[in-house]
Amino acid sequence: MISIDYARRLLLECTAQCPVPIAPDWLSRYTFQAGDYVIVGDTTVRGYKYNNRWRLDEREVRAAAAHLVSLPVGLDDTVDAELPMGGDHSSWRSRIRSWLDDAAYRHQSRHGCTCTGRQPCDRARPNGDGLGCATSRAEAEQFLGRRALAATLPWPLLAWSGTAWTLPRGYAALLDRADALAARCVTTSGACSRCRTVGQAGQLRTASTAGYVTLCPACATDVARPYRDHLRGRRYTSLPVYARAEGFLCRLCPVPRPALYWDHCHEHGLVRGPVCANCNAYEGGGARFLDRPGAMRHLLQCEGCLQDRTVPPRHQPDIVLRTFVFAPHGACPRPPDRAFGTMEADGSVRFRLSCWQHPAQQAWDQIVPASQVRELVQAFVDAAVTGLDGDGDRPTG
Repeated sequence: MISIDYARRLLLECTAQCPVPIAPDWLSRYTFQAGDYVIVGDTTVRGYKYNNRWRLDEREVRAAAAHLVSLPVGLDDTVDAELPMGGDHSSWRSRIRSWLDDAAYRHQSRHGCTCTGRQPCDRARPNGDGLGCATSRAEAEQFLGRRALAATLPWPLLAWSGTAWTLPRGYAALLDRADALAARCVTTSGACSRCRTVGQAGQLRTASTAGYVTLCPACATDVARPYRDHLRGRRYTSLPVYARAEGFLCRLCPVPRPALYWDHCHEHGLVRGPVCANCNAYEGGGARFLDRPGAMRHLLQCEGCLQDRTVPPRHQPDIVLRTFVFAPHGACPRPPDRAFGTMEADGSVRFRLSCWQHPAQQAWDQIVPASQVRELVQAFVDAAVTGLDGDGDRPTG
């Protein structure tokens, strides 16, 4: 077994003679969130987790690399890539189209639109480089150059004929086979590992110390039990080694799913409850976590936050965003678009604002002072506690 980093170097070394550009960073622990395999070309390489670290079989990596090198891909024999104008990103064609659209959107957001007719244009009419608005190929390459499909880089092989995007015939066929293989892997990964009930892999699959497991709600309830707040008020650092979160169900997931971590408040050090890897990452990121049902109930399981009428700083910009009214800019009647705010060292929140109707205008900042942030957060927490009281669900000691 070899590490992911070594597997990347090995893949790059073994494909030095491959006519298709290789993307070694495609090999990543994140690829195993959807299935037990990573697709390299039109071959699967199995991932194994040991001691919380992912490993790959060196023989499988070498075999996948050798197969890629042996594929007959004539760079001069090209076909229309048949990129759709819309799609659900489920195929390589729709993903490439979305990348091209994103590149044009980025150009328009930064430089405005100089196209004739409607301002700004809808970026659907191709220019001389086949891209939307006034996007150049060099500009698009900065955004698309490292975008990967099946451990390969399509951008260097994409060419604009003047009427359509083209790819080498053999490479397009390779991507078709990779799509079909990915669909089969998703179906396999979506089957419950105990009863074989088939569902959506993203809903049933969850991380564990030994890798990812797929459990339907019924089987998840069989292997883990609901958490009854028996550790509420305990310091995370005081938990005994035998207090394993894996024996409980995630307290945030809408369907039963085994937990992996003890979520805790980093400001007060108190345990909030068991959560799965997805919910742990979502809460740790902060942005939009409060959109989840039960999010405030979960955060206020921390006695310190409840008593101080607050939430961790990473969630405070989201509260301000929900309650603070930003004035329109200039003569524009439309309120500005808002990016996620960032907490400043003094407790204030800085928002980066822009207006989609005026993409050429530079974005601007607005700072909500710390005193106002505290007032907004306390009012939001008070309303949440009142709601929990009404549900008969207020956290109690």
